Amino acid sequence: MSGRSDGHTTPESLTGPDYRPDIDGLRAVAVVSVVLFHAFPWMIPGGFIGVDVFFVISGYLITRIILRGTTTGTFDFRDFYAHRARRIFPSLIVVLASVYVIGWLTLLQVEFAQLGKHIAAGALFVANFALWREAGYFDVDSSAKPLTHLWSLGIEEQFYIVWPFAIWLLAKSKTLVKGAAVLVGAVSFVACIAQTNSSSAGLYYSPLTRFWELMIGSLLAMVGGELLARIGRRTIVPSIGVAMIVIALATIDASSPFPSWNALLPTIGTALIISGGASNPVARLLSNKVLVWVGLISYPLYLWHWPLLVIARIVAGTTPTPQVRTAIVVLSFVLAAVTYRLIETPLKIRLNTRTKMAVLVVPLVVVATVGVVTHQNDGLPSRRVVTMNPPLDDGEPDGIDDVVENGCGLDPEAESLMAHCLRDSREKPRFALIGDSKAYTLIGGVIRTSRPGGRWLMIGGTNENGAPVPMIIDHPAYEWYQPSITAAIDAVNRNDYIETVVLVGAVRAMYQIASESSFAELPTSPNGDLVRVGLAATVARLVANGKKVVLYVDNPPLTRPEDCMKRRTRLPLVENLLQTNVDNCEITRSTFDTQTSHYRAMLDEIASGYTEAVTVFDPNDVYFDNFGIARHVVNGQMMYSFTDHPSDAAAEVIGAELNTLVSGLR
Repeated sequence: MSGRSDGHTTPESLTGPDYRPDIDGLRAVAVVSVVLFHAFPWMIPGGFIGVDVFFVISGYLITRIILRGTTTGTFDFRDFYAHRARRIFPSLIVVLASVYVIGWLTLLQVEFAQLGKHIAAGALFVANFALWREAGYFDVDSSAKPLTHLWSLGIEEQFYIVWPFAIWLLAKSKTLVKGAAVLVGAVSFVACIAQTNSSSAGLYYSPLTRFWELMIGSLLAMVGGELLARIGRRTIVPSIGVAMIVIALATIDASSPFPSWNALLPTIGTALIISGGASNPVARLLSNKVLVWVGLISYPLYLWHWPLLVIARIVAGTTPTPQVRTAIVVLSFVLAAVTYRLIETPLKIRLNTRTKMAVLVVPLVVVATVGVVTHQNDGLPSRRVVTMNPPLDDGEPDGIDDVVENGCGLDPEAESLMAHCLRDSREKPRFALIGDSKAYTLIGGVIRTSRPGGRWLMIGGTNENGAPVPMIIDHPAYEWYQPSITAAIDAVNRNDYIETVVLVGAVRAMYQIASESSFAELPTSPNGDLVRVGLAATVARLVANGKKVVLYVDNPPLTRPEDCMKRRTRLPLVENLLQTNVDNCEITRSTFDTQTSHYRAMLDEIASGYTEAVTVFDPNDVYFDNFGIARHVVNGQMMYSFTDHPSDAAAEVIGAELNTLVSGLR
């Protein structure tokens, strides 16, 4: 993840008495850490903590500006926000417009629609809320979102809206201002820690769990000088701060809970560095001309680097080569320097009155509007780049909205656990489909090919509460699935109309395999016995209640369709430079059968324990062509949707076969 904003530039004049070049140097350290982390994660595992360094810098500088103005009686809200706009808008407009043009030439329909939404959210400084709302099982990974990094720009701008008014209202009492900062910071920090163990995206994107980082800077602006005057350790204190940031960069990584307690290292470390003033050895080191220059371009550098890396990854279909990533980092520096020199600095000087602010506000509104229109028009499917590539499937069931209704026999509390709980409204369902997200991608084809007297209900999908993966077992590795699967099984057992239950479970969920694109780990998985016990217990509970059971055989996993298609773009030179072979874009039948032999034997073993009540259903011929190779496209049809999930076209064929099977069970 990533993020930056106004903490990149110097609020004071570069020649003013309050200017501190060491803070620009600190910005340089922060932005280079983030850029290198995104380009080469192994190089600086905790490089993303540069964002948190920027939060503290922003809180410190902005609060100092506000306090100076309220103390002297010269603070003016219009001037304050005009100053912020001159500093933030120019580079943002240029980058958003440029990314839109590049996206027009390279991104497919769904990708471009999402980019339009993110451009609008970024221009309106609510990107963090947009990303938070998108979070979920079927959300696209941040590595495929060119504007993910704007989430922190939203956090900072939301801080700039709230905090100046709070200081202004309480300005007559320094004690009240400090108390407000302590209170807001404490509440935010407690909220952050309280959500640390949750999987909620709100921990990362919510201003409530992030404001405490800016408040550290704010409190430093209020009490830092007098506190350090008492301590009298202006050399050792910033040195401790440097050590804290270095430790954070080296020990925190993408798997660490964050922000949580871990964020204290970079934030407190930053505060200690700033608090030491501008004359200590650490400050002199950070005042190096090269670091100061990088600090001055840190904002446009941050804005440019992430979308360039992401779009390169999208076009390549995989992580670009180290040489390409190095070139992108260099290009980001060049574009940042040009943006700073030719756009940001001249406009900041020339647009020095409020009456000229329309020059910035109007184009930003235009950019936001274009983003909204693009999103509302489904990514403008008539674009040439869309017609040059095979259509993708979004994994959503088609053509069943008019015949399905919510409700599947669960009580309200249990139903709230499920991502999806629906039934065919034309008749009382006779069959039930229970499973994780793969069950959801199948239900459209299953319902469309069903016949009178053989309708369906479906319980499943995956969300933040878990998924009804068909394994009832008391084991920590599968604890997340138990509330959903037990509720689903109990619901169909209570339903006397349900005769047959089809159980769908992704192999990677059942066997706890990390890869979405390969079963190479399956033959040696240590979880085979747990899967057998859990699935057998689920089947036994259904059979004991008079239900027939169908065990669905999972499909061959492949890399994402959009990564394997050898994407064609309107930038053929870039396309040729970036694209290389992508792993796991196809698999032979023999390899698939070998990798899944133990899994298939386990299904057959469970079924053999029941005379006629349990059947194994293997639909996987649909994924293999005449040469015995599973590919994304077979006979002109896209067979995969989100990652390794069946497409709606595959679900149509599978649904017809499954309906024939279950209708013949007696």
